[in-house]
Formats: sequence, C-alpha cells, structure tokens
Amino acid sequence: MWRTGDHKLALRMLAEGGRLHPAESADEARSQILMAWDELRLQEWADPYDLITNMVVLAARNSDVDALNLGAQAIRRQAGELGAEHAYALPGGETLTLAVGDVVRVWKNDYRSRRGEGPDALNGYRAVVTGLDDRHRIEITWRVTDTKAPGGYREESAWMPVQKVTGGALSLGYAMTIASSQGLTCNTSLMHGHGANAFATYPGITRARRQNHLWLPLAAIEDERTRARLGEARSEKERLERAIDAFARFLGQSRPDGMVSDLLREPPAPAPLPRQRELSAEEARAESERRLRQTNTSTAKAARAKSVSLSHRRAEDEAQLREQARLDEEKAKQLLAHLEACAEKRTVPSWQARVYGTLSARELNHRITEGDRLAVDAEAKAAKAETTACELAARLDQQAATGQPTQGQRFTAEAGQILDQAETHLATAQEHERTAAAAAGQAEDRTSQLAKLAESEGESRLALRLAGTSLKEHRELTERLTRERAAYWNLAADARRDARQALEGAWETVRDHRIAQALGAAGQPVPDRADKAAERFLEMRSAASRHGHGMDKRDRDDVSRATRQAGEFRKLAASHRAQAAKARAEKALRAAIAEKFPDLHARETTGRRTVQQEQAKRIVQPQQAAVAHPQSTQPRGQSMK
Repeated sequence: MWRTGDHKLALRMLAEGGRLHPAESADEARSQILMAWDELRLQEWADPYDLITNMVVLAARNSDVDALNLGAQAIRRQAGELGAEHAYALPGGETLTLAVGDVVRVWKNDYRSRRGEGPDALNGYRAVVTGLDDRHRIEITWRVTDTKAPGGYREESAWMPVQKVTGGALSLGYAMTIASSQGLTCNTSLMHGHGANAFATYPGITRARRQNHLWLPLAAIEDERTRARLGEARSEKERLERAIDAFARFLGQSRPDGMVSDLLREPPAPAPLPRQRELSAEEARAESERRLRQTNTSTAKAARAKSVSLSHRRAEDEAQLREQARLDEEKAKQLLAHLEACAEKRTVPSWQARVYGTLSARELNHRITEGDRLAVDAEAKAAKAETTACELAARLDQQAATGQPTQGQRFTAEAGQILDQAETHLATAQEHERTAAAAAGQAEDRTSQLAKLAESEGESRLALRLAGTSLKEHRELTERLTRERAAYWNLAADARRDARQALEGAWETVRDHRIAQALGAAGQPVPDRADKAAERFLEMRSAASRHGHGMDKRDRDDVSRATRQAGEFRKLAASHRAQAAKARAEKALRAAIAEKFPDLHARETTGRRTVQQEQAKRIVQPQQAAVAHPQSTQPRGQSMK
C-alpha cells in the first residue's frame, strides 16, 4: 500500500489503530512524545538496558532529535534516576552534559581489542553511562547477545577519555534520526514526522514489531494558504483529518534521491515571463513605425495631388498629418508602456503566498517595531553575556598564570581560619569538661566514704576503739569529708559553667560569621557537649572543601554557559532582525504596488480585509453562541435561576 503511493490510506489505517497522533505545533508534538516515552518506560522498561532494547524515539531532523534527547534526560534527572554529571565542550561552542545512568550512542569506531584494551566500542552502539571518574572519563556499558550467558546476554564496558567525548564520539542516545536507526528492530517506536519524506517515513513507522506511533504537528506540515483559510483546528477530529491530508500531500511530492531537510516544502520555481507579452511590445513598435510610414506616404500623395495655388491648404494639411503622426506615436508608446507594466505586474508574487502578505498595515508596522525591539534586547543580552564570559575567563586565566588562589581556595582558607579559632575555644571547653569530670569523681568518692562512716555511726565507743578510732575522730572525719565533697561539687559546677561558656564561644565564632550558611551552622543550636561540637567542626571542614571546589567548578561552568547564552542571543537577535527585514520588505513592496499598480493594490487590500473579517467571525460566533445559550454549560438536571 505504501509502496504503491496510497499514503493517505496508510495514514488513516494508522489513525484507526490509535497509532497516529496529531498535534497543533512541533513543540506540542515533542512534548506528547516525551510523555508517552516516560509512561511506557516506567510501566514496562524501567531498566535502561531494557529501554535500549525495546523502545526507540525517532525523528527526521537533527534539531528534533537534540530536543527529544535533552527532554528525556531532563525527565530522568528530575526523577532522581541520574547520578554525577559533567558538561563537555564540543566543537562549535556547544556542550554535552552526561550523567551516570544516561543512555548514550557511540558515533566512532574504537577497535580496543587490537590494542589489548578490552572489547571494541563500535559506531551505532547504544549504552548506559556507568562511571564518571575524577578526570571526567566516562565508562559506558552495553549488552551483547550471548546464548551461553545467564539471561542470553553479557555486559561489556569501556572507558572513554575526555578527548574522545569532546571529539564527538558520544551523544545522548534516547532519540536518534531515522537514518541512524537503519537495521534496528525493537518493541515500540515513537516517531516525530516533521520533515520526513515518504522514503524516510516508511522505515520509521515499521521499525517496531509491536507498536509504531507517529506524531504530526499540524502547524508545521500544513501549507500557509490552507492554514490562513482554515485557521487553527476547532476539534481533535478536524486536527487529525487536516494533519493526514497535509502529510499525505507532502509525501506525494517525495523524490527517491531527495534528502531529509529542515524545510517542509521546497520554494516554488519563479514563473517565466510569458513570451507573448514581449511579442506584443515588438508588434506595438512595428505598428507605430507602419503608421508613420503610411502617414508619410499619404502626405506625399496628397501633396502631389494638390495644386500649387493651394500651398497654404497643403501646409495646413501637412501640419494636421504631423500632429496625427505624433499622436499615433504617443499612443504606441503608451501601449508599449502598458504591456511592459503588465509584464512587470505578472512578476509580483501573490499576497497570499508572501510571508507577511495577509497582515494588515497596523499588524505589519507592529511586527517591524516589535522585531527591532526584540533584536535590540537580544543583542544587549548577548553583549552582557559575552562581557561576563570574557571577564570571568580573564580572571581565571590570570589566577592560573600568577598562581593566585582561586575563589574557592580563598573560601576554603577563610573557613579553615574560622574553624581554627573555634577549635581554640573548643579546647578550653574540653579542658573545663575534664576538670568537671575529675571534680565530680572526687565528690562521688567522698560520698562513698561518708556512706561507710554512716554505717558505723551507731556503734559503741568500744567497737570504735576496737576499729582503731574514736567517736571524736569519727565526727571530725565526717565533717572533713562533707566539706571536701561540697568543695568538689562546687568545682565541678564552676568547671561545667566555664565549659559551657567556652563551647558557646566556639560555636558563635562560626555561627555568627558570614560563611555560616555555607558551612551549615547558621541558625543551629549550640551542641550540649564538646565532643559533639568537635564532630560538627570536622564535618564543616569537609563541607568547606566541597563548597570551595564547587565554587571553582561553577566559575568554569559559568564561562561555558555565558558563551553559549551569548551565541543563542545572537541567533535570536538575527532571527528578529530577519523577521523585521521581511516585514519592511513587504511594506516597501506594498508601497511600490500602490504607486505602479493601484488596481492590484486595491484588490490585495480587499482580499486581506476579507480574510481578517472571516477570522474575526470565527472567533466571535462561538462567543455569541455561548452568550445566547448559557444553559448549555450547566450540568444536566440543574435549572436556570
């Protein structure tokens, strides 16, 4: 059916099976594909290796593939499925961010087995990132069919150095172009149809064994004239019918040797100027010359027929004939100019085919003004981003050349000084705690001795004498031990108070400093013991080191980010400039048409007004219907009050 050229019937069969999905725009189509991809993988293939084996996302254009890959990575990152990541600078100023857990695709053959470095990593392999070391090398792991291994497969791995990654050996592998999927067979295929001709669409919708889904963005595949006439789809059914019709017409234009392009339609060839117009102009010149010759011949004949006596009459007749000849020549020139104007008018493109031909004069002026404003704004943002990138790069280069500490190193050093001061107070607190513990031990010892004396307090003098003491000595010893116990308890209390004050001083040294938030001490209560405070200070030293390293990494990333943003803003400014230039060209063309071809200008103005009135009517009619029949919006069973 497809090979016989009946594309519309094939698309309708896909739609009847629930496998063709229309969307209003290309962005909406990509969003729907990512939602379907996320839902299917969570239901059936949560393991990334199973995902690689069973599902593929396809698109015809590289720009759509890049957008789908970044969207899938963002979904997994937000779900917490990805680990450590690193951004690699690619040729052309672009970057590639890879994280542990990402699905990637290999683009260059690496015959590692010939060097004795492990299994070969070949172009087309899809793998999972399973490692990222301190040198930013990437470990990728893929599955290889092996009937002898458990499960029917074995896993092979390879480490990719930074040079290979930045050289383009890897890319994200969640989505790929249709051309790159040649020879691949899977369970489910999700395809973005924008830009795919008939020879690319067929393998795209037959890539999977069980389910092949196709998304069509109506705004991207429908021609401008049809879209201007019909406007946006009013229902899902209308959107589906229009998408099938527009895509089938585009598929019918496919050529076997054509390449997939970012443009949905090729621009029409300029219409040749009709040759009969040129012949008419030549005939007009010939007619003028013929009339002049006839006039001269008639004049000569008339002159010979007249009498010499009628010379004054002859002179008048000759003057009249010369005037008539002049009028005839003028008329011929006017005819020639008219024919040339008609030929020039034929070269003016139709207002419906021009990019901004359907806009009113007010809308056209707004498009020019807004385009210039947005271009200036984007250029200012680009200049700011470039300045930021240059200043930051210069600072980092100067620090590296002069050996100055980086911003992160300065932070780490400052945090170390603050913690050293805090630990000085902490040492005092620990000394007081040891004093308090020793005094409390002595007090407890006195308490034990007093308990033993209390046991012998009721014994007789004879018993005390036999024990080698007397009642007087017994009382004196009891009093002395009581005084010593009280003194030790007081010493322990004073030591604990001093320890608490020293501990509070140590904690406040860090908590009241400006870097307390980064160390995790801001707003935190004072620990109740010195050993707990010591543990916290140790954790803060590690946190300071990590924070300082992160600051330096952010500085490097900020340079790449600012450079990338500057490029994006420059492209955006150029796009706005181009749109404003097209609007200006349309305005200038209308002025030229009004001057040279007033009738054509009047017809164009009437046509634009008619289209705008129809569009306004389509907007107003549903609103009027809603006002006229408000009960239709009420739940069934309720009455108007």
